[in-house]
Amino acid sequence: MDELIEQFAIEARELVQQASDDLMALEADAGNREHLESAFRAIHTLKGSVGLFDLGPMKDVLHHAENLLSHARAGMIAVDATLVDPLLSVVEWVEDSIDAIVETGHLSDAQDKQASRLFGLLKGEMTARETVEAIRSSTTIPEWALALAERLPSSGTPGTVIAIRYEPHPECFFNGDDPLATISRLPDLQHLSLSLTEPPPLPKNYDPFRCSLVIEAVCGGPLSKLEPEFRLIPDQVKLVELPRPGDQRTSAAIDRSPQRLTDRQATMRVDSARIDRLIEIAGELVTAKNGLVPLAEEAQNHGEGALARRIGSSHEEIERLVASLYSAVTQARMIPLEQTFRRFPRLVRETSTKLGKALDLVIEGETVEADREIVENLFEPLLHLIRNGLDHGIEHDGERLQSSKSARGRILLRARQRGDQVEIEVTDDGRGMDPERIRKTAVDRGLLTATRAASLPDRDALQLVFAPGFSTASAVSDLSGRGVGLDVVQRSIHRLGGTLDMQTALGSGTSFTLRLPISFSMTQLMVVEVGGERYGIPISDIVETQRLPLRAVQPIRAGRAFILRDRTIPLLYLADLLQIPQTGAASADLKVLVVRAGEDQIGVVVDAIAERAETLTRPLSGFLQGVTGIAGTTLLGDGRVLLVLDLEELIQ
Repeated sequence: MDELIEQFAIEARELVQQASDDLMALEADAGNREHLESAFRAIHTLKGSVGLFDLGPMKDVLHHAENLLSHARAGMIAVDATLVDPLLSVVEWVEDSIDAIVETGHLSDAQDKQASRLFGLLKGEMTARETVEAIRSSTTIPEWALALAERLPSSGTPGTVIAIRYEPHPECFFNGDDPLATISRLPDLQHLSLSLTEPPPLPKNYDPFRCSLVIEAVCGGPLSKLEPEFRLIPDQVKLVELPRPGDQRTSAAIDRSPQRLTDRQATMRVDSARIDRLIEIAGELVTAKNGLVPLAEEAQNHGEGALARRIGSSHEEIERLVASLYSAVTQARMIPLEQTFRRFPRLVRETSTKLGKALDLVIEGETVEADREIVENLFEPLLHLIRNGLDHGIEHDGERLQSSKSARGRILLRARQRGDQVEIEVTDDGRGMDPERIRKTAVDRGLLTATRAASLPDRDALQLVFAPGFSTASAVSDLSGRGVGLDVVQRSIHRLGGTLDMQTALGSGTSFTLRLPISFSMTQLMVVEVGGERYGIPISDIVETQRLPLRAVQPIRAGRAFILRDRTIPLLYLADLLQIPQTGAASADLKVLVVRAGEDQIGVVVDAIAERAETLTRPLSGFLQGVTGIAGTTLLGDGRVLLVLDLEELIQ
């Protein structure tokens, strides 16, 4: 049962997101039939999944929602905001209930109590539409049903006649369905015709396990006798009550539209832990491959030149294969940013309504792919940035009109791939940031003295918005004023190995640009020696290396520095940062790594630079998890464990 619940949760979240996307699209384009059909299928499938469990009133609520969409599909009710609002409330309720269902197997008390409110919303909507439905004394019969009616004899048996259009799923045989057997069980069958959904294939391409039939039939009614025959495949069948010749009565069509399947790539759900395990194995292969290099050197030193060459040749071949394996495995972890981006339209809709601001959220580049861990961890920082634009950036319509702007604001969420990085931009066309207001807020909150604030350039003043606890909101609300925001965003992006830049213009808007690696690939490390031990430093953190004469070091206040191309670079010793004894000779030239620390460059002295290595860094776990300045561990080719340092964290 636990596995069944887990599978239900996965599918339910997908269906909830699909329904939400389609309903939002319908609100913008009420005539879009494709989105209407897709929303109906999502709710219908979700109701079927819920029916497998004892989830109280959830199935009934979804049934009412399905009825509303069914009426909309039949043209009996209009698609507008008054229809979409209660349906979105149902979708949100189901989404909020999934976690409790996974943990306990049933709805929480709070979620259970909300069901009655949703019943009221849905029933109220249906009641409001009843007047419109009553006015419609008849519903136009589809053309395919009228064509079937023309084939009936003018003098037939009295009573209700039902037109049937049955389009079986192409893979229905694998579901245990037999379309012709289903039709043969119908009572009072009066007409039957078969056609194909696609041109007949060549004999060599014929697939006997794929169904491409369209079955049209006419049989005696009433509908209540026929519906049970199709209860398991309602999305593949249309049933329409036909008028008899001379009968002026036109009955309402019960529309059960067949599911239109688009061409999709074959996909298979795989537990992400299995992919992660493959990456670990690929990393171990890299370590084993690196071990061949010292083995070849050892063979060469013992006069075994031919053996050394064979080992070197094997090393090159294994290196090529391991690189291909690792590339394939990392590609398996890539997912589109759409999985994160698609959560924002509904959030923006709800938040903008609460704030009383009219705006459009424009999303571009959602098909760009990145590593699963990056995509899943982007939601929180992007949520902060979008809320920041909603609350602080976008003005109310009156203020916008006074500034000669359109009444509706605009937030752009755009992703682009640039080389081995993904660039995500969050831009609003709001009021922008005022450096003077930021200075005043920083002084009021005790982050700066008034003298220091007055001398601070605008560029540096704007960077204060990333300071912990900084907020320009005058009061605490659901969205802002708690001092938790852009500093959290910056830390989150840095943890993912990315950077965050901001551009703003007073009166024009603000743009945040996130640059992140597309995948967590092999790390290029520089191995250094300090105090007789070896440590790894990511080469991406190192700007350059320098051999610095001891006389070039100058004391500055309590520290030391040196001049590099007319720029003063602070100098630190890695031994001091690691709190281990220094062993380097006092008279020797210093071996210095010039590294990045935020926007600055800092020199770090090491005893020796040993080698470069390509490895897979593993994060710390157990008692070592969270140790300051240690990014993780890796294995060298000789089997020794190497600590990988986070120099920026050590320096801070």
